[in-house]
Amino acid sequence: MMIHTKLKALATDKNVDILFACESGSRAWGFASPDSDYDVRFLYTPPLEWYLSISEKKDTINFMDGDFDAVGWELRKKLRLLKKSNVSAIEHLFSPITYMGESHSIEELRAIAKECFSPVAAMYHYLSMGKKHRATLTDDMVKLKSLFYALRTALAGKWILEHNTMPPVVLSKMLSLVKRDEADEIRNLMAVKSKKNECYLHARNEMVIELINSVLEVNEKYAKSLLGGRPDSERMNSFLYNTITK
Repeated sequence: MMIHTKLKALATDKNVDILFACESGSRAWGFASPDSDYDVRFLYTPPLEWYLSISEKKDTINFMDGDFDAVGWELRKKLRLLKKSNVSAIEHLFSPITYMGESHSIEELRAIAKECFSPVAAMYHYLSMGKKHRATLTDDMVKLKSLFYALRTALAGKWILEHNTMPPVVLSKMLSLVKRDEADEIRNLMAVKSKKNECYLHARNEMVIELINSVLEVNEKYAKSLLGGRPDSERMNSFLYNTITK
């Protein structure tokens, strides 16, 4: 799939400048299935006139074409999300798969995101998502997709507790947090998922599910002890101004 070509056509059609585009979801997290969608997320700026208006205007773009699912955020909206330590907004900037926009400006935006990162806010996000996906793992046969979603969010919270930093986007980079036999079991399941479609059902894996349960329990116990982020509003305002006026 020519992702770059599709993005350029989308930018032309919407009359925007795409500053950055990346892959999100299971492809970015490292446990995609052969039929996984391309979940593309991008950051854009409209023409300067868009900002010089007293009326509120749409600040997102949604486009779907088959297995190409693209969502974009206007830069000011993105900065507002970062200021709130929105986990998805931060994660996208550190995706291991980028399609457009590697530049000094994006490196600065990543530095801003790190300042905004709130361990306590992120922990509660991951806790909520972890519990949601864990609730789907009660049957004898479970979706590996749901298992990995629960596992990744649980380990992301564990990473925050142990390192007090933003967790890696790629699941495999968090396996240092678990025992060797648990990591080996997870890697075996990742190999299975890489060959099966998204709706594939796998026999319930007690070792991994028990790991998820125990990690979520500890995460919830210590969540309140974590600190917030330290966003620099002036730096963010300067970044916005410099980007849209250059």
